[in-house]
Amino acid sequence: MRYRNPPLPARDAVADLKAERREFLQLLGVVALLVIGLLFVLDRIALFAAPRLPFAWEMQVARTLHLDQMGARAMGGSRPVAPARQREVEVALQARIDRIAKASGVPPEMTLTAHYIDNPTVNAFATLGGHITVLQGLLSKIEFNEELDAVLAHEIAHVQHRHMVKRLSRGLSMAAALGLVGIRSPALNRWLIGDAQQLQQLAYSRDAEREADTTALQASQAMHGHTGGVARLFERFSALQREQGKAAGEWTAFLQSHPLPAERTERARASGPPRALTPLDAVLKAPAAKR
Repeated sequence: MRYRNPPLPARDAVADLKAERREFLQLLGVVALLVIGLLFVLDRIALFAAPRLPFAWEMQVARTLHLDQMGARAMGGSRPVAPARQREVEVALQARIDRIAKASGVPPEMTLTAHYIDNPTVNAFATLGGHITVLQGLLSKIEFNEELDAVLAHEIAHVQHRHMVKRLSRGLSMAAALGLVGIRSPALNRWLIGDAQQLQQLAYSRDAEREADTTALQASQAMHGHTGGVARLFERFSALQREQGKAAGEWTAFLQSHPLPAERTERARASGPPRALTPLDAVLKAPAAKR
């Protein structure tokens, strides 16, 4: 008797194709979930690790981005300034920054450096490595020492609380990891973190702005015995935000990078009664040197 294999059942090619497609999509979904989970974990690690990086390392990164040479090249519309005027203003700003840093409890290893740019834009900003830049446009609008101290204290607080490091946590953590394996490249750092122009336009979260406000209020109270400079500055900004004319336009850059909800003005007012303010030091109020 000859044995014969039983006939195989007819295969449904369409059903097989659908089953394979379903399995592929399921596998793709699992891979996507794993990738999303990995990115989330890496993001949390970066957010945790970046603010804990040594400040000396942050300063080193700032040097690779040439943030220690802030000047006219960093902003369009800047004008060349006489070296004597540059030194004069930066020395005056540095003295104020040092006093505010002491009043704010900034750690001694956290070096803060003043920079001055002769640019008509009304603005001031802090960048990586403790570099704090003030533009001539802001100095020409500030009327009182306490107002300028309020601006500087706010920017110092962003450095002190590592707000920029937290904001750039992903890029900084990646740069740190690459540095540990010997890969150090200014061009790569600029790609991961940004250049001077991008960093000066960086916006902070509401929580970061609130924390900087609190530190500025505390520093003003410690230095002047009142917070009138902060309150007056915020009141002026609030009024400018409500305006639509030329005056408000002059402050556009500052108001865009320093958003001012009404609650911030109220907090400043509630910190204490108004006091007499002192006119801005002549060396800072003086117009830019003739060219």
